[in-house]
Amino acid sequence: MMKFHFRELLIEKENQLGRRIPLREVSEATGISVQVLSSLASPARQIVTNTAFVESICRYFACALSDLMEFDPGIDTEYSCHVDELYPERRR
Repeated sequence: MMKFHFRELLIEKENQLGRRIPLREVSEATGISVQVLSSLASPARQIVTNTAFVESICRYFACALSDLMEFDPGIDTEYSCHVDELYPERRR
């Protein structure tokens, strides 16, 4: 399972700037909808995103990909690699 560290990066940037950063501001800077950013900030949600979003977020935070996300195969006990099996709720 992919784990995103968007929330942690946002908090870190807020601490550096000394102010709260609304998701709307991040949305305007990155071109990513507030809804997608909100999903990334929620630790309980499964996220499906694309590489353009990932690149845009890394540029916004001036961070490495490994700072934003990590792959943890131990989270899911059952082995699967097919996208429909990983995200059955998004199956069409």
